[in-house]
Amino acid sequence: MPDPLIPVSRRVGFLYLEHTRLDLGDGVPICESAEGATPIPAGTLACLMLGPGTSVTHAVMSELARLGCLILWVGEHGVRVYSAGKPGGAFGRRIGEQAGLINHPSDRLEAARRLYRIMLDDDAPSTRSIDQLRGLEGSWVRAKYTRLAQIHGVIWVGRDSKKADPINRSISMATSTLYGVTEAAILSLGLSPALGIVHSGDSRSLVFDIADTVKFRTVVPLAFRLVAENPGLKDLGLVRRGCRDLFVRNRLLERMVTIIEHVVFGHELGCDLHFKP
Repeated sequence: MPDPLIPVSRRVGFLYLEHTRLDLGDGVPICESAEGATPIPAGTLACLMLGPGTSVTHAVMSELARLGCLILWVGEHGVRVYSAGKPGGAFGRRIGEQAGLINHPSDRLEAARRLYRIMLDDDAPSTRSIDQLRGLEGSWVRAKYTRLAQIHGVIWVGRDSKKADPINRSISMATSTLYGVTEAAILSLGLSPALGIVHSGDSRSLVFDIADTVKFRTVVPLAFRLVAENPGLKDLGLVRRGCRDLFVRNRLLERMVTIIEHVVFGHELGCDLHFKP
């Protein structure tokens, strides 16, 4: 019988399905489509993502839970996370480890420094507290927005998610898609999205933390480019589809798992941080 406690690091990763039906065949989860029935290696999967047009039987859900495979109901290519099935196995233990980190000031500060090292592409000052690092981040973010606006020739009056101008609306759409992929990766690792390192007090605090590490490497430049290429952009679906293709092209979901393991638990950062535009 497959071991339901196989750690994520030893599992295959993620499988995304859409427009198919999941059932059990001889006790094995299978996906049925016009091409026939295909077995799913659920015992070695970290996460099974069910996209649009997918149906699943009760028997499959029971078996996937027994195997410790997380189920996510997502939008196209995982751009949105609508719901998550409760995983089994070692997930409770991982949340305990995560909570221990958050409650230990020096460990939390070290995790914050790892986070900012990826985000800023430079070591954060060793004498700064998390609050001071957050202030440093704010200055860096404002400078990045200004620089991107200059590069793409986009009028920029500041970031405000409530504003209806094309660039602010595009950035909001782009970052929301990144949050969806990030939350999927966090849940697949058995961690709580609410237990953040820098952010706190929100049900997606860790989502915001981890997304910040790659936001200005991926979706924010894309939002500026799309607005520059489409003056007065109103079709936010163009932004969403652009983000979807960017994520698939760069295998972002798998990279996010590595980044999370590095930031939260100090594991080696086993992926590069160069993304194809």
